[in-house]
Amino acid sequence: MASAAPTASRRAFLTVLGLAGPALWSPAVRAQQVSVRSGSLGALLRTVTLGAVLDHPQGITASADGATWFVTSVLRKEQKGLLVSFRASDGGQVQRVEVQDGPRYHPGGLGRLGDTLWLPVAEYRRASTSVIQGRDAKTLAVRSSFPVADHIGAVAATSAALIGCNWDARTFYEWTLDGRQSQAVEHDGSARYQDLQWTSDGLLAGGLIGDQGVVDLLEWPSLDLKERIVVGKTDRGTVLTAEGMAVSGSELLLMPEDDPSQVFVHRWAGAAVSEAPPTRPNEPEKSLFKKPTP
Repeated sequence: MASAAPTASRRAFLTVLGLAGPALWSPAVRAQQVSVRSGSLGALLRTVTLGAVLDHPQGITASADGATWFVTSVLRKEQKGLLVSFRASDGGQVQRVEVQDGPRYHPGGLGRLGDTLWLPVAEYRRASTSVIQGRDAKTLAVRSSFPVADHIGAVAATSAALIGCNWDARTFYEWTLDGRQSQAVEHDGSARYQDLQWTSDGLLAGGLIGDQGVVDLLEWPSLDLKERIVVGKTDRGTVLTAEGMAVSGSELLLMPEDDPSQVFVHRWAGAAVSEAPPTRPNEPEKSLFKKPTP
């Protein structure tokens, strides 16, 4: 008698997407594909060259009206971190401040909540220390900050919490706006996220799987994958999601290259930017791939 097809595990399915170890393709696994949407990158609308020396750009976010872009960058030789605002229309520099804090000079992906920009500034090494800075979006001056005992590479902002990830996105954290850590979640997938954006449909994360670029939509705090967009490379051979990523209205901003840095503006038909706080399910979803840590 023929044996029944084995039940497909989420690990088996995520293997197909590059998130887990080897597994066999079975009809059950193929059927489970419907649980994760496959998206596509919207048309390239324009490319804007940023009018400043940035060396190694890291993160990008936009003002509420989309007229201003805020960019973080690290000056590696000078060991300084930058926060720079630009006109979205032509890439002209508006303001520029240094953000380093002692040995911490590596800013990361940043988020905006109202008129406050939230950005991490870390030591330039994994498993180190960071400060999370809240800065005025008009003056770029510091409003508040709190320390974190890890290298934080990116932060997304909501009205009730900040969500961030460390070097290579091995651990995700959530903090209250006054800096109290409320949870930490291990991420066992292979994607190395570089920038984050909170949306009405979950946590948007741009990064790399090997030399492939992805924009992933994740549930929070389970980190289950809801949708994946695979992206290509620039004409300079840089993966489009190698560094900064942000949603601005109906546009997706991708900023992958070192000097001269450009922002690749693509059409975006996905989830809108949101400031709504993360929802708290009554029963946390169990997962093979991550588990809450104290």
